[in-house]
Amino acid sequence: MTKKTYCIDTSALIAAWYERYKPNRFPKLWEQLDQLVTDGRLVSSTLVLRECNKQRSEELHGWLKPRETMFITPDEAVQQQVDHIVNTYTALVSAGKEKFQADPFVIALAKVSGYTVITEEAGVGSLGKIPGVCNAMKVECINLMQLIDEEDWVLG
Repeated sequence: MTKKTYCIDTSALIAAWYERYKPNRFPKLWEQLDQLVTDGRLVSSTLVLRECNKQRSEELHGWLKPRETMFITPDEAVQQQVDHIVNTYTALVSAGKEKFQADPFVIALAKVSGYTVITEEAGVGSLGKIPGVCNAMKVECINLMQLIDEEDWVLG
């Protein structure tokens, strides 16, 4: 069976680090995520690294910085997909959000490369949320708990 590659969103990283799977409580999860990065199976857009740097996430950014190889600069194919996403799913990039926020780049990278999106956003029926846009674009989208299940990790 071919192992999946995952494209992680800012919300999943921040929610994991600060709310759900704090590194001091779930160190094994962070070791497993690190192994996915090492194996080239956990990637994201460079915009996610930028968002993590801007938000309340100095410690998380400190963890991500040495793993910069996981962050992919959008190429022409991804940029074209981003244009399609922002012009088709206008609620995803609403007024008040940064123009170049990471969400459409995460989805576009996953679509172009055949990756599975990891997000902690809910709203599979909302075209203003990552799961809804992924669903509409036929891009697989899971949350962190589903990742743990898919990878068959035991963290205790």
